[in-house]
Amino acid sequence: MSNIKGKVLKHGTQTRTMHWVHLIAFTILGLTGIAFYWNIDIIGNIFGGFANASLIHRWAGVVFTVGPALYILLNFDRFSRFIDTISNFSKEDFQWLKVMGGYIPFIKVDEAPPQDKYNAGQKMLGWMIIFGCILIILTGFPMWLWRHSLPAAFLGFCYDIHFWTAMIMILLVGGHFFLAAIHPKSRVEFSSMMLDGYIDAEISAHHNAKWFAELKEAD
Repeated sequence: MSNIKGKVLKHGTQTRTMHWVHLIAFTILGLTGIAFYWNIDIIGNIFGGFANASLIHRWAGVVFTVGPALYILLNFDRFSRFIDTISNFSKEDFQWLKVMGGYIPFIKVDEAPPQDKYNAGQKMLGWMIIFGCILIILTGFPMWLWRHSLPAAFLGFCYDIHFWTAMIMILLVGGHFFLAAIHPKSRVEFSSMMLDGYIDAEISAHHNAKWFAELKEAD
């Protein structure tokens, strides 16, 4: 590690707000959806019974959809830069994936390859989350708004895609939370995204060397 001092802003206020809104909506959707699928009374009762849980699930879906849509409209340039970043896989990104950034204990690495604002794993996660959200939205609203007019076979197809996509998303978000909030090498990411938006400059210089170099050039 270097002896660089200070902090750098990694995530702005609107980005952090959107992250909170989306996370809360996703958590409510996950809990109510699990309650429906496995008929878990204890979870259903938390929401005032299954009827209320169903209503909450639907309107949480609206927040889950509208929140990111508003964010994109209000921050289109920032969102475009995000898409550009997670779409750009360099030689260093593929090298990072070979050693998984040194996050897996049995894969030993002296120094992970330099990364952008988001490392190769976060880039892949970003695209999986985007596609997962789109699938959940595209299957969820027909099941709610047009369930009485659509063919049963199509609704069944939507139901299966909706459920299994949600299960995969829950696993992805769980892994993301572990790395961002618990893993000793990366838990500083949680406060950066969910609290004040800042991260130690020394950590950025080490874990996101390419991005940190761009910040220095901009100064």
